Amino acid sequence: MSALSLIGEYSSDTEDEKFSPQKVNSNRLPVPQSILSWKGVKHHEEIEDDPSLHEGRIRSFKHERGNWATLVYILCKPSKALYSWMENVVIEDGKLFEEFHISLTRTVALKFHWIDSFVEGLKDVCKNLNNFPVELKDIKVYCNDDRTRTFLGITCENNEALNNVTETLNKLLNEYQLPCFYEEASYHISFLWSLGDQEERLKKLLPSLSVLLKTFFFDNIEDSFIEVNELHCKIGNKLYTFKLRSK
Repeated sequence: MSALSLIGEYSSDTEDEKFSPQKVNSNRLPVPQSILSWKGVKHHEEIEDDPSLHEGRIRSFKHERGNWATLVYILCKPSKALYSWMENVVIEDGKLFEEFHISLTRTVALKFHWIDSFVEGLKDVCKNLNNFPVELKDIKVYCNDDRTRTFLGITCENNEALNNVTETLNKLLNEYQLPCFYEEASYHISFLWSLGDQEERLKKLLPSLSVLLKTFFFDNIEDSFIEVNELHCKIGNKLYTFKLRSK
């Protein structure tokens, strides 16, 4: 299962209020199909965090009704050659992602009634951003905030264009009092993951992996660049694509 598909598992109901049995008739009116279409689970179905269903992964933050897990990112589609290189990187208990991306925000909890205006805000942001290239540089170990999973990622050059995108998205997040991106941003494409805190163990592999990656890019220079023409956003189980302005 891909990293982005984890967000889809974090879907939610559209109601924020809790009602008592005395106030509500037990025969609920049917929920409009337009609302149900946003959801990854049936209306009022309780979501249980069962790691056994998700290869041992643990939810990063608790599910709450009315909140929708949201991420803005650059979708990356590696060439056959780069994908083959990723497949050949072997670590103990390591699993290859099915999809690859560069995160531009943290995964944040967006209220249901904010979704439409947030999407419109993203549209406006992207209308004023030019497309730009990103250079892939090296390999690094990452661990999630809860130290429940460890990743190997291919780092990206921290250029002005990426920083500008992040700063613009941070301003949008601030309007909804949502946490901004990491202060010391390390843009990267995670491609392998392992359960638990494996940071120290994997760091020992970095020197040899770094040499292998740089050798690969030397022989396949076209694979060391990504042309960013659009941004993507996942809100619950909905995907959005926003074109950037051509220079």
